[in-house]
Amino acid sequence: MKRELTALVAAPLAIWMIGWANPYVFDAAMALVAALALYEFLDLGRHKGYHLPILLCIVVMLFIIAAFILEPISVEMGVFVTLLVIPGSYVVSGGNLEQALPSSAIAVMATLYVGMLGGSLIRLHNDFADGAKLVFFLVLVVWLGDSGAYYFGRTFGRHKLSPRISPKKTVEGLIGGVVSSVATAVIIHFTFFRNFPLLHAIIAGVILSVAGVIGDLTESMWKRSADVKDSGTLLPGHGGFLDRFDSIFYTTPILYVYWFLIMHDFRSFKIMSA
Repeated sequence: MKRELTALVAAPLAIWMIGWANPYVFDAAMALVAALALYEFLDLGRHKGYHLPILLCIVVMLFIIAAFILEPISVEMGVFVTLLVIPGSYVVSGGNLEQALPSSAIAVMATLYVGMLGGSLIRLHNDFADGAKLVFFLVLVVWLGDSGAYYFGRTFGRHKLSPRISPKKTVEGLIGGVVSSVATAVIIHFTFFRNFPLLHAIIAGVILSVAGVIGDLTESMWKRSADVKDSGTLLPGHGGFLDRFDSIFYTTPILYVYWFLIMHDFRSFKIMSA
């Protein structure tokens, strides 16, 4: 019940921000989501006993997000800042040398993971004439596919998909999720996104559904490593922001690349170039 109530409250706000709000409102909202998700990600590392400069990582990650929005800043500069500043902070902090390698590696990876993938969602929204529809496509296909997998798996699940990482996920749930995602993609094509060719919508539905499961399992793997059930508790019924957006972050660059290739007849691979 908490899961459905949270979605019921959040959905109208999300729809407005994606489709009708000023683009900078969407950008700011995604920056906030990314900051909260990164905090939760780094908190997993702290549960393992590592020292992580959370505030510094969030500031650097927001610089990466800004690079996806502001023309004068390149995304490469955001990556360079991450690779230089965060490891450098361990040099001057005088921390435990035995933990320096895993701690700095976790901090850099988490910052780039959330910053680059979260920034890709902003670019998906802002780079294309159909950007808002693409975000709607992504969110609906991935989240409704996830819901289909959840209910289908609870009803028909027999064969474990990845028992070591997520004992509740089943092969039957995966199949139900793919079917739900494809059905959602087809409905979107016929209702409000005719510019997305039907065949490509179906292919994207399959790819995004499977990739979303991989993204979800990736985060589950990290949580199990940290012996944590949920990354946070800010979203009742959904865990934390990292729990809710893990599959979205993971699938965003895939849809961006796929749509870019469609727009360029699969002849150009200058993805996200100026």
